Amino acid sequence: MYTLVLVFHFIACILLIMLILMQSGKGSAAGIFGSANSDSVFASPTATTFITKLTAGVAIFIMFTSVFLTINVSKRGMSSVVDSQDIPAATAPATPM
Repeated sequence: MYTLVLVFHFIACILLIMLILMQSGKGSAAGIFGSANSDSVFASPTATTFITKLTAGVAIFIMFTSVFLTINVSKRGMSSVVDSQDIPAATAPATPM
């Protein structure tokens, strides 16, 4: 379950980056796909576009998967690679005569 959610989280992160890069900025005349009306640079946005809604949905999904992954990791407990290694007991150095 943890691995599946982690894979979905990575895919959602890449999708969110792509969605943000596809959007045009407030001050730009043309986005990545161009703009049909470049005179509306200073006009306020009247409607939320599909890409904006999808970006918000993917961001919320990333928040939920982040919380799930954090809770899941904390339930597993802390472990270290050093804990599984057998460390030989240290011997006292020989005293010079």
